[in-house]
Amino acid sequence: MSVTAGVRSVHILVLLGFLGLALYFPYWWFGVVPYTADYKISTAEIERLLAGRDIPDFYAEPPAEVSAEELTAQKEAFLWCRFCHTLEEGGEHRVGPNLHRIFGKPAAVVTDFAYSQALIDAKDNGLIWTPETMAAFIADPHGMIPGNRMRFPPMVMYETSPEKERRMVEYLLRMSR
Repeated sequence: MSVTAGVRSVHILVLLGFLGLALYFPYWWFGVVPYTADYKISTAEIERLLAGRDIPDFYAEPPAEVSAEELTAQKEAFLWCRFCHTLEEGGEHRVGPNLHRIFGKPAAVVTDFAYSQALIDAKDNGLIWTPETMAAFIADPHGMIPGNRMRFPPMVMYETSPEKERRMVEYLLRMSR
């Protein structure tokens, strides 16, 4: 059985379409970029961005005691975040940057992460991560910083609520020490 040139061309176009979709899908769905960055920001630059601001040390006091049930609920609320972020000191970057000790820092200052221009602009405009700014970002990342690549809330089968978002921030503060 022979295949005509027209049918063969259709097959090639369909395969190229699937290949294109396979290459674009991770960016579209997860915000993944196919490169890393040699992005470095000096301590002096971070200090300049924080100059004149009264930012508390969010990690000076131990976290408030919570019940085992509440800690489990916080961990479950943060579960989706763990696909993209690590919290441990020296943790790797995933789709999103490592968030170790993120509170009290300007936006877009984690070394070697390929930030979107939107987050770099937010840093230059003075965005500092506090529990309040993080809660606002989690509640509406694209409303707060249009053009950023964070894919939250997920597109399908995910229910969000102010309570769940509060638990995410509390878990992040608790575990990013």
